[in-house]
Amino acid sequence: MEALLIYWLKANVVLALFAAAYYALLRQLTFFGLNRAYLLFAVLFAAVYPLLPMPALLPAVPLPLAVAATGASHSGSTSTVSAASFSGWQLAGVVYLVGVAVLLLRLLGQLLSLALLRRRARPAVVLGQAVRVVPGAGGPFSFGGTIYFTERALADTAGLGAALRHERAHVRQAHTLDVLLLQVASALAWVNPAAWLLRRYALDNLEYLADRAALYRSDLAPRAYQYLLLRQQTGAVPAPALAFHFSFPTLKNRVLMLNQPLSSPGQLGRYLLAAPVVVLLALGYAGARAQAAPASTENSLMEHALCIVDGKPVTFNSLKELNPADIQSASVLKDRGLVQQLGGSATTSGVIVVTTKANAKSPEVEAFNKKYLPEYRYNQEPAQVNVLVPKALAYITSHYPEARLSGVVTKLTEKTTGAVKYQVQLVRGKRPFDVYFSPEGDFLGE
Repeated sequence: MEALLIYWLKANVVLALFAAAYYALLRQLTFFGLNRAYLLFAVLFAAVYPLLPMPALLPAVPLPLAVAATGASHSGSTSTVSAASFSGWQLAGVVYLVGVAVLLLRLLGQLLSLALLRRRARPAVVLGQAVRVVPGAGGPFSFGGTIYFTERALADTAGLGAALRHERAHVRQAHTLDVLLLQVASALAWVNPAAWLLRRYALDNLEYLADRAALYRSDLAPRAYQYLLLRQQTGAVPAPALAFHFSFPTLKNRVLMLNQPLSSPGQLGRYLLAAPVVVLLALGYAGARAQAAPASTENSLMEHALCIVDGKPVTFNSLKELNPADIQSASVLKDRGLVQQLGGSATTSGVIVVTTKANAKSPEVEAFNKKYLPEYRYNQEPAQVNVLVPKALAYITSHYPEARLSGVVTKLTEKTTGAVKYQVQLVRGKRPFDVYFSPEGDFLGE
């Protein structure tokens, strides 16, 4: 669920950047075909951007380093996400998915409504064009490859030709595909205002394209066409979110655009700013993050970590030369007591312990793992926060004032001696880490 929401956040940030660039640079231009391409590209790029393999453009991170970077930075077992954090992600994910389901069901209902309307409408031919006629006083509209005229619209002979050319443009240019894509995109990004704005911009732009087609090679003057728009009446239209039709919410923008002077060729340069700048910003940010995290982690470990492979100390360069396919398991130990037992100094940040597949079953390696790795040394069971005595809580308050208890406490019982200690998860910002206490509340290390 957390991965889904992280994907959603990345996609919607990019969508918002595209919407802002369109509003600032392209909204008033009369290059309607280019605007259509830009808006469709914005939706598609936002969908795939979080999936782009940016780290693949950089040197691969060795497996032990990847383990360390992902949070296996405690006494050897994998770090867990705090219960409170997980619950928050889970709740947000459920709310988001419910909203998506509702909007997709609404879209399905609109499609079914149009299918039923098509079955009830009678076929006819208007000015050589096959159409379907529905009762009512609304204006003409179209969806997919079908043009619909109401009985009232057929009676308006003066504007019949222009209205038909307008709807033909929607059909010929496959505008319904844009509408369906935008409907799905706004459903998947329903909490993002930018998604709804982009949909509105795109639908308006499709109307501008159809208006231009209606006037092209027509003896109808632009002003007369505007009066035709004003005469159109809404009503009896089953699915206004899907069907193209004359509607008053978009009428003002359409009239303004009909009176807008044609954009000069010099303004084409705005497109070299809008989409490329957003794409470069997004890719540059992702690449910088992908490069910074592995680099900082690797440098820190190279300088301060102790490396052990199959129970024997090795250099960091030897560790990096291991083939990841040959590794059975990898752990990062940060328990100060274990670090010292294994030969670490006060400046050693941790111990990287790697077991290869070839030696995983050897008696020496099994003995080493049972002695030092927590998953072999300890029996683990969940515990309540109230097992911590006031001394431990006071230590946390005084030494970790910027951190908070996550509520995750694990009782670790050593298999050989029966000694008990408690692993307590704290959260600093959004990053969890573990500290250890004795039953008496004495601090044992991180």
